[in-house]
Parts: sequence; C-alpha cells; structure tokens
Amino acid sequence: MRLNLVRALIIMTTALPMSGHAARPLGPPIAEFFRTENQIACAAVLEKSGGNKVEARVTDYLYGTDDETVTIMVDESVFADVRVGAEYVFVFSRLRKNRLVRDEWEVNPDGPSLVKVRGLDTPAIYENNAAITALLAPNRGTELSAVSETSMLLELAENENDTRARELAIFELYLRNDLQSAVSADNARRYATITAGADPRLKNFLLQGARMFPQQRRTPWVKREYRNAIANYGIDLDLNSDVPLLVKNALLGLRHEGTPDDLELISKHLYSNAPGVAKAALSALDAIDPQQAMTHAQQAMQTDKIHLVTRRALTIYIEQHSGA
Repeated sequence: MRLNLVRALIIMTTALPMSGHAARPLGPPIAEFFRTENQIACAAVLEKSGGNKVEARVTDYLYGTDDETVTIMVDESVFADVRVGAEYVFVFSRLRKNRLVRDEWEVNPDGPSLVKVRGLDTPAIYENNAAITALLAPNRGTELSAVSETSMLLELAENENDTRARELAIFELYLRNDLQSAVSADNARRYATITAGADPRLKNFLLQGARMFPQQRRTPWVKREYRNAIANYGIDLDLNSDVPLLVKNALLGLRHEGTPDDLELISKHLYSNAPGVAKAALSALDAIDPQQAMTHAQQAMQTDKIHLVTRRALTIYIEQHSGA
C-alpha cells in the first residue's frame, strides 16, 4: 500500500474532532505524531538552559513547519540525556490541550514542548537516523511496503541505546495489524529475538503484537515465550510491576495454543497472589481440559493458599460445572 496515501488518510482522520464523550481508542503512536497541531523536525542541539529547555537548530522539517531555531521544553530525563552538538528528531507542538474545554487546543504559554502520546512512557525525541526519518516523513512521496516498514521498526527496536525509539517501534508494531499480518520470515525471526530479550512491559506488547502473525511465523517461538513468561516469575508477583499483566496474557495465550503438557505449569497459577492471573489460569485449564480444570479447582479450594477473589471465582466455576 502506498505509504503517502496511508499517512494522508491518517492525518485527515486524526484531525477530525471527537464526538461524544467516549475515550478515543488507543492508536498507533506514529499516526498521533501526524496531528495538525504538531511539527516533526531534524535538529541539532545548540544549548541546554535552565528550566529544562533545549535550544535546537532545525536542519529539516519532516512534517509541518516552524522557526529555524526553536527552544523546546523537555522533561528532566530528556534534558539529562541530550548532548549539545548531537542531532535528534523532535516531535513538538506549540499547542496544548485546553484544561477546561474538551477537544480544544490552546497556545502553550511555556512555549514549544515535546509531544507525548498515550501508551508511550517516553516523550517523542529520537536519535537521528535513516529509519526514524523515513518513518516520520509522510509527505516525501516515499513508498514503503509493509515488509520494509516493519524492517525499519525492527531496526529501531533492536537499538538498545535509544530506549525511546525502541519503545516507539515496539508499540507501533503492537498496534499495526497491517504489519503483523504481512510479516516476512526474516522479520519474524528478528521480532522473536527482540521479544526474548525485552523487559516485561515491552515483552507483553510484543507478544500481543504477534497475535496476527501468520501461523508459520508464530511457530514455535510464541508458545515458547508464553511458557517462559508463566514459568519465570512464579506465583508471588510484584503487583506494582508489569509482570502480572504479562503472565496473565501469556496464560490467555495458552488458553488458545496450550496442550495437555501445559496443565501442570498453568495450574500452579491458581495460587497466584494476583487474582486476574489466577482467573486466566482457570480459563486456560478449562479450555485445554475441563475435567482437569475441575480437579485442580477443587484441590485449590481445599487449601488456604488462594486469594479471596480467586476463591470466589473457583466457587462459581465449580458450581456451574459440577453437573456437567
């Protein structure tokens, strides 16, 4: 599909006002960068000043236009990281959401600031390289196939020295069904390698992103990663971390792809301190072998090692299935 046409449609769509009061669905972050309120610039840092401000000389506007020299507000992390003389790609805006009026924008009295989109933990500033500029330049008439675009995103995801670009690429891949369904064999191998080494938050996005891969691109590594995630963290999870969500989603993955050989591994998580994980384990057991699910549920109920919420869920399950 022609990249410039796709991006034009994205720009028109994201520029439309929202109707009603429902939250906007979470969308690919690069599409959010192409809002009419934003500018995307390649720029060299000239100076860092008080108040976490960075003065940069623009060498090229990839999207939108603004001054040749801009002073951009950044957070403390970015301020500490950026180097005077180095070139970056900045996604910034002179506008901010109106604090009182929904879907209205106003001039930010503090000046231009980096854009931060929902889903990303980090603001939009990246090391300047060919992959990032190709992905963030929608109006250059460049045509990229799904395979080429995926390759560029994987290149960013493989670069552990630019953690912001890595997160951007992984989150983009997570939300792009058009790329997932067209993944090549080589890109699937690269994707699997990145997944194996990712932290729990990014690993969860990567595993979720692989849900639309053709089956031959998922085998056998996705199932292996599900099992590793379930086995590696045990049942006493840090509830303030990203691990419970990863384990829960891995269990739900085995609900669809698990085999009887996984029953012992899955059943241990009925005793998880995270009730959502325990419920996912019960769901997986029931999908693979309902009879064994009942046995494991009854055994868990005879102990005092399960969470109160899990106990209620097991009680309902046993009552609903005891006559089946």
